[in-house]
Amino acid sequence: MHLTRRLGDSLKSLVAISGDPMPWKSVMFTLLAVAVPPAVAGTLLGRAAIAGLIAAMSAHLAAKDVGIGIAGLIVTFTGLAGFVALGAPEMALLVTPVIAGAAGAAGSYGLARPVIRGLIFWTIFTSTLMPAERPEALFVTYFAAMAWSLAVTRLAGLDATLPKEEPESHRYAAVFGVVFATGLTISVYVSQNYFGRHGFWFPLTFVALCLPPHGALFSRTLQRGVGTLVGTGIAFAIALVLPGTWWIAGVGAIALPLGFRVLPASYTGFITLLTVAILCFLDIASDIDTLAFERVATMAAAAAMTLGLAMVGALALYLVKPEALKSLQES
Repeated sequence: MHLTRRLGDSLKSLVAISGDPMPWKSVMFTLLAVAVPPAVAGTLLGRAAIAGLIAAMSAHLAAKDVGIGIAGLIVTFTGLAGFVALGAPEMALLVTPVIAGAAGAAGSYGLARPVIRGLIFWTIFTSTLMPAERPEALFVTYFAAMAWSLAVTRLAGLDATLPKEEPESHRYAAVFGVVFATGLTISVYVSQNYFGRHGFWFPLTFVALCLPPHGALFSRTLQRGVGTLVGTGIAFAIALVLPGTWWIAGVGAIALPLGFRVLPASYTGFITLLTVAILCFLDIASDIDTLAFERVATMAAAAAMTLGLAMVGALALYLVKPEALKSLQES
């Protein structure tokens, strides 16, 4: 009965509209914070634009959660962890459980959400899509983009504007940290060995599905799956119609602010437009048809693994802290 009710609620959430859309002023500042760094870096340094996108997006989202000070520390931490893993698959596998465990520990202080947001984009460092031949250019681009994004977010008055995250109990944080570290390490290994150049989609999707609140895992997975499929189809159609890479990237620049515009009202709509934006931007570094196919395949694999690990985590919570499991079921 509980599972049936949860499925019904999840299906309703696909079309549900909750809250007001983001004001256009905030949308424009968001676009200024996250799109300008990769655009400038792409013009000057080509594929180094990926580092600008990673840093700017991570910094902006973390700053909205916890302010620019802590956000700067988090994005610095995830960035340095990324550069250690850059072009070194073995190091990536060693770094992964360490930073995933740190994300679990951050939950004890109410900081799991911004750290996990940073790890979403950190996963791109573990793939061959990141150009490792000029690490100094990537390093400068990353930290310049972070500084720009934090400054714009602060000047726009968007820092620390999201509801505060409640600190988790130490037991809950420990269980989540172990499950999260296990899943992220598995996804990085599988992505490196079985999903080719764009395997970063696998760990990226896994991390995104693990964002708090964890009680919404089932509905968020369904919404993300539908949004991914629709967004991938739209991006693929765009690539067939438009004549070149920069035209496609231009569509991504339009889709990104529209995605943030609808985010408070529709998570499914946000994922759809964000998928279009990311695929169109990454077409600069790789062909969009391969990106689109691997995006769908890794989404399905990550969703299956995430739900499986969620069951393991639920069992562990039942054994060590059953009241935490009960609160998750009610959320």
